[in-house]
Amino acid sequence: MLVVTAVAAEAEAVERAGRGYDVVVGGVGPAAAAAAAAAALAAAPVPYDAVIAAGIGGGFVGAVPVGGVVVADEIVAADLGAETAEGFVPVTDLGFGAVAHRPPPAAAGAAAEETGAVLGTVLTVSTVTGSAERAVELLRRHPRAAAEAMEGFGVAEAASRHGVPVLEIRAVSNAVGPRNRAAWRIPAALAALTTTFAALPALTTPEGGGGDSAVRPVGAGVTLSGGGSAGHARGTAAPPASDSVAPPGSGTAASAGSGTAVPPGSDNVASSGGGNAAPPVADTAAPHGARSAATAPSPHSRPRVGRPSDNAPPPPAAGTPSTDPGPRARTAQPDATATPPDGEEHPMTSPPTPTPSQALRIAYSPCPNDTFVFHAWAHGLVPGAPPLDVTFADIHLTNGMAERGELDVLKVSYAVLPYVLDRYALLPCGGALGRACGPLVLTAAAQNPVDLAGRTVAVPSERSTAYLLFRLWAAAEVPGGVGEVVVMPFHEIMPAVRDGKVDAGLVIHEARFTYQGYGLHRVADMGEHWEATTGLPIPLGAVIARRALGAETLHALAAAARASVRMAWEDPEASRAYVREHAQETDPAVADQHIGLYVNEFTADLGEDGYAAVRGLLTRAAAEGLVPPLAPDALAFP
Repeated sequence: MLVVTAVAAEAEAVERAGRGYDVVVGGVGPAAAAAAAAAALAAAPVPYDAVIAAGIGGGFVGAVPVGGVVVADEIVAADLGAETAEGFVPVTDLGFGAVAHRPPPAAAGAAAEETGAVLGTVLTVSTVTGSAERAVELLRRHPRAAAEAMEGFGVAEAASRHGVPVLEIRAVSNAVGPRNRAAWRIPAALAALTTTFAALPALTTPEGGGGDSAVRPVGAGVTLSGGGSAGHARGTAAPPASDSVAPPGSGTAASAGSGTAVPPGSDNVASSGGGNAAPPVADTAAPHGARSAATAPSPHSRPRVGRPSDNAPPPPAAGTPSTDPGPRARTAQPDATATPPDGEEHPMTSPPTPTPSQALRIAYSPCPNDTFVFHAWAHGLVPGAPPLDVTFADIHLTNGMAERGELDVLKVSYAVLPYVLDRYALLPCGGALGRACGPLVLTAAAQNPVDLAGRTVAVPSERSTAYLLFRLWAAAEVPGGVGEVVVMPFHEIMPAVRDGKVDAGLVIHEARFTYQGYGLHRVADMGEHWEATTGLPIPLGAVIARRALGAETLHALAAAARASVRMAWEDPEASRAYVREHAQETDPAVADQHIGLYVNEFTADLGEDGYAAVRGLLTRAAAEGLVPPLAPDALAFP
């Protein structure tokens, strides 16, 4: 087995696994890697069974976390082509060469399964990605990309010309996106590379030698068995003298990342992109045992349900009707079944699917952004839109409704999606994402994050985006973690913090604009932490609809939601009375701020950045053991 790395540190990491593979340091970039691999293959007295391009690289958010490992099922030259007025064109579209190589599927799948690595496309780039825009563009062109590096395609080209199978293995040291050296985890990534090579199964080519895509398993493992030639000293191999080579084979080239290693458990994850409306697609062909993202759980304090504070404002009265003409409105009240106990699963009973003439049952919050967005649709002002039967409920109640499968359409937290996407589809519009709009951690006196170690914190729900962002932030910023976590309705949290009933509170919605009126102090903005570590917008609230409604109805719902948003923007005064009637904060200026912050381009369409943000959040949360892992196609809109 021949292994080609870019630098000596990567070669040493491979050698520490003790597999006895021949390791060559080929240099940085696809050209140097191709020359080194070709020279080593040409000089071998006995043909190698396979070549492995190995090292560290960048991981795409949502596909693999920092500290994870990727085994390539495609190695793609991502920037080999031409820039045109219409955008990037790969060299194959110009009638030249190839831009991809595909490792033997059995070998790549077995390597991922045995080592617990992600199986996906690895991009080879000549310029390491350094911006969110570039990461999104790469994912638009290569939706299954899991990592990027700089040498894989060069090694694959050399292997192809020598008729030898190729693999690529990358340990992720950093997220693909904005360049942040402080977040790189090179030593930990090198350690992950050693661990992976130690666990790599042994593979060999079929009898008769010669590498091709059919790799025969040996023993219990399925790997590429080494031992084709005598050992070669590490170093930069000289290129072979005059080589006329065959055209490259097909497949995808692995991209070499920024060369920064990430420690296992780090919450910097790569962002997965996707099409315009379709969500990014992670690897779909991973065998049993291969991971689509790190999912090792970590211990967390279990929230308890808080009792209402004595002096908190009461929740809206049940059954309060809307005085505005249009929808039939009701207000949901919390009860013993509204929010499931920690970890308890509730069977979901599907209500009958409404006929076209029946009103769809929808639940959304009384917050200004939701009433603004749904006003036109709920009042029958959107031509051709299905009629709605509206229930007003805070987000922790709609989350519970979704888990029990009670209504047709709901506005829920993105955090609840892993629990309900088997029954509900994510609509690509109508939700709330944004920038500089994250939840806040508040205290009664000015404090630093470290002061929250072991302290009691009130949160609006354990299945909320706010809670996930808070947990990811606390893991990075609060040594030893916070203490007890108490769940209470969000409108009770600020009074509880003010009155000393809890040490800190996590607040959402218009509390961002009103907390100073309670004499509270901001410790941290969860959105700022998220954006600084990912470069992505903050995913807050999602609109979901029952899959049983069928694709035609689901598309009609998405069209109605988009039209309702556009109508609200075109005539904001039309919804003002509806917004004011249901807002829990009565100041019109606060309502306007709320709408301006949470209703934006992502409300009209999630787009590539939106889907990347959603998958990134849920992948990172799964890696921390906060939610179940997300299936690769779970976010796809029918």
